[in-house]
Amino acid sequence: MKSNDAFLNDHFPVLAGMGSLAEDYLYTDGNSCLIKLGLFGETMVNLMMAFDEVAPPAVENTHANRIKALKREGLIAPAIDDIFYALRKARNKWPR
Repeated sequence: MKSNDAFLNDHFPVLAGMGSLAEDYLYTDGNSCLIKLGLFGETMVNLMMAFDEVAPPAVENTHANRIKALKREGLIAPAIDDIFYALRKARNKWPR
């Protein structure tokens, strides 16, 4: 079956790979699925910062602060910010 993330292969193969792995783990290993989705979101934020030339936070360069920086620049819609936030919180809370 074709991955839902296959469209990313041409320009963002790293994201396509993480998305595909998350799909593979969806029903067999929820923890690994969530970790891959968290990495997908974090990588997407890092790519956005690089492409849009947004400087990383000078103090506490965390994923949460990078999301806030993109939000301040108007590069993330509120609904997307909510998704990134929920994913980040779920990944941090998941038992390892």
